[in-house]
Amino acid sequence: MLAAKEQAFIELHDQHAARVYGYIARRINDAHRAEELAADVFRIAWEKQLPEPPGIGWLLATARNVLGNEYKGRRRRQELFERLAEEARTEDVTTAGDQRSVVAAVLMKLRDKDRDILMLTYWEDLSGAELAAALGCSVSAAGVRLHRARRAFANAAPAHLMTERRD
Repeated sequence: MLAAKEQAFIELHDQHAARVYGYIARRINDAHRAEELAADVFRIAWEKQLPEPPGIGWLLATARNVLGNEYKGRRRRQELFERLAEEARTEDVTTAGDQRSVVAAVLMKLRDKDRDILMLTYWEDLSGAELAAALGCSVSAAGVRLHRARRAFANAAPAHLMTERRD
């Protein structure tokens, strides 16, 4: 029974993956992220365990919802960056305030993935296991991603901000 379901799902993916990806890719300008979102559509289709394989209409409706969530997330991140920049502009000119504005500026230069990982780790105060759960990966993979994000931050930050600079 399971093998038949898996085969039907593979056929569904083979038949519609290019159209789902194209639909998403035309609406965002990040090919890698479009691949991830298209994979999310098929993950949702698998998890729903529908009695019949869904058609392209259902898949595109799901893709539309997935894109809506992506747009909301991007808007929330942008609002956060704007709020950080505004806080940095309106704070008293102190060492801490100056450092905070520099940190905000550096964060805005980073890739979304690196910025999100650093914010989850430091602002949301997530442990390694919690970070892994939030990212949907293993604890070791989360550790590697955090290491890379820290390195990207260190490379983008001015030398006076970093106590130890790693290249």
